[in-house]
Amino acid sequence: MRAWITFVGMDTLLPLVLSLTQVTVYGQGGRYQYVGMLAARKGITTFIWEGLPPQTDPQSVRVSVPASARGYIVQTGVEPLTGRLVGLPPDLEALKKQIDSVDGLLARVRQRLTVLALQEKTLNENTRLGGEEGPTNATEVEKYLALIERRLAGILEEKAALEKRQAQLNDTLARQRQIYENRLRGLQAKRAALVITYSAPQAEVVPVRVELSGPPAGWRLSYRVRALPAEGKVVFQRWATVENRSGEDWRDVHLILSTGTPEKFESLPPFLPWYVDIFTPPLPMMRLQGRYAETAAPEAAYKALSTDEGAETSEEQAAPPSPLPVQAEQTLSRSYDLGRQQVLAGARQAQFFLQSDTLTAAFRFFINAAAEEAAYLRAGLPMGALSLWEPAPAVIEVDGQEVARLQWSPTPTEDTVWLDLGRSPRLFVKRTQLQDKKETRLTGSTIQRHYAYNLRVSHTYTAPIQLIIWERVPVSRHSDIKVELTDPAGGVYDAEKGQLTWQLTLTPGETWERTFRFVVKYPRQKQVVGL
Repeated sequence: MRAWITFVGMDTLLPLVLSLTQVTVYGQGGRYQYVGMLAARKGITTFIWEGLPPQTDPQSVRVSVPASARGYIVQTGVEPLTGRLVGLPPDLEALKKQIDSVDGLLARVRQRLTVLALQEKTLNENTRLGGEEGPTNATEVEKYLALIERRLAGILEEKAALEKRQAQLNDTLARQRQIYENRLRGLQAKRAALVITYSAPQAEVVPVRVELSGPPAGWRLSYRVRALPAEGKVVFQRWATVENRSGEDWRDVHLILSTGTPEKFESLPPFLPWYVDIFTPPLPMMRLQGRYAETAAPEAAYKALSTDEGAETSEEQAAPPSPLPVQAEQTLSRSYDLGRQQVLAGARQAQFFLQSDTLTAAFRFFINAAAEEAAYLRAGLPMGALSLWEPAPAVIEVDGQEVARLQWSPTPTEDTVWLDLGRSPRLFVKRTQLQDKKETRLTGSTIQRHYAYNLRVSHTYTAPIQLIIWERVPVSRHSDIKVELTDPAGGVYDAEKGQLTWQLTLTPGETWERTFRFVVKYPRQKQVVGL
């Protein structure tokens, strides 16, 4: 990929030809590497590279030669180009010829489509007439119509292929014209050139490398999460979408994608100590509207109030300790080396597969029967999974079907990262209320309400599945209301949350069914809210 322009007024400098060989793309921006050869004379030689991209940051330009070179670079500088443009770069000239060629081919395709349309119209008219215009018999008319039908089928087939070809040529021509106009607009705008002064003890040809930042580019990370419940695994695929907005095609360029920034690569991250300490809770004494609140140690409060010094000391002790910094393990940046690639300039985006990670997961079906008669599949991943990836949008698939889209990474719960995989269409839940009976006695002051619910779960999976079923029992928020679980049906009951839980495994074709019962008791003269 050559990049140079011929300007008037630069005859005293030796022209330098550089080729783009490597691009490192960050989230926003890129780092470009060009290589070429310096044909240095004995003494001082000044070279000029007139292909410096117009949006280059002058402070980011770095020029280097190998250590084996006998000479050395005296100075480098970015100077504005004031001459007028008298020629196009060879690659842009070749692109212009290619655009003219595609435009000519597209004109021939359009002309052929016009001819086919006229032929189709004529054959359709002849088919409508059906031989009525001449003294022909029925046999000849049938032969004539069969011939027209065959020719018409051939015309329609050729027309469909040409229309498809026309759409492809229109797309190619629009993209190439956009690239050409963007490049030409950049060349005609205010540009700069890189001037390199080289000193050599004798004439030599030296490889030179130029690195710079500036031409716009960027990339986005996304995930495709494939859940395989039958194998107990979750496959995380990383994909990259690269945008080349530099106005120049990257052809056969070494492409590197980085999640960091150039600043992070150029400086060493600072060392942070790892502190540990014993947590000291604040004293149970605070100042409320100018007065001390009651504490568990009134003597200490009295002493503190007796002197100003004691008051100041108490205030200092009452203040909670400031948090200490903690060294957290994190990945500053991650790079993906894609090797030699091609990314065309323009509005189109190029997608690349980065890598795939397979993790062992614990698959569970969760049923919140009181909220919905459905089962949801979730995959339990270890906490270490959160440190493997950067935040990015993810598409979730289960057995090849897309079920959800989310922002990775999910929020962890306790020591497990639960990845929701959507509702299961092969697991059926039925919740039925069997009893809601109110009992009261004539002489009694308490009302008893008896409840009974039946749960039934079936499935069509060909392998054993593990389920976690949640049910709820009322939780009293008043001392006069008593809730008693009379039959938990084998579930584990958490009275504080009012949650009844079953953990079970169902074999293929097995149906699970349970009935749990509870009683709510409350005073007759009071009204209960929530039942």
